[in-house]
Amino acid sequence: MRKLFLLIVTVLFLQINLSANEMIEARYIRSSDNDAGILNQLVSTLADQLTQNKDFGDIEKLIIAITSFVSVDNLKATSRISNILSENLIHEMQVRGYKVIDFKTMDKIKIDPHGDFLFSRDISTLQTSLNVDYALTGTYTEFKTGTVVNARMINLKTHIVFSTAQIFIPKTLVRRISHAENRILDFMPNKISLSN
Repeated sequence: MRKLFLLIVTVLFLQINLSANEMIEARYIRSSDNDAGILNQLVSTLADQLTQNKDFGDIEKLIIAITSFVSVDNLKATSRISNILSENLIHEMQVRGYKVIDFKTMDKIKIDPHGDFLFSRDISTLQTSLNVDYALTGTYTEFKTGTVVNARMINLKTHIVFSTAQIFIPKTLVRRISHAENRILDFMPNKISLSN
């Protein structure tokens, strides 16, 4: 009788666990139905690699600045997709426990007829000195079939690379996202459907 009870409990536990995994997988698949969801998954993979490959101790004590990714052919050139990568990495690294500083934040909110703003790329409106330990940055290289993104975390005092990661973004996805300027993408990362 006791063995039968243990068997039933084990089967029920496995069934509940499988159902939870199916819900997680369903969310993952649904979010890959659109370009923003696919890019979000790629950036999540990049953040996972950076976290797994890290060569330093307590991440909660380190302050990281995430910069634009640049073209390997021109270290002063960025693109829409490279800026989206760095913006998504702010979220992905923060939820993994890193202290991420947003150096594009102004000291004051700017209000004008177009809206309320806190971000800027105008150096005169930003802090000139920040206490940052590491920079997360990288390069992208365009190929015939897509773009390779190489990310690295660099100690700003020693310039030693402490972690690296790499992803490939298919050309069709790069093209669609690059041409989606001035419109809101249809990505809803927190929408979960529990119906079958």
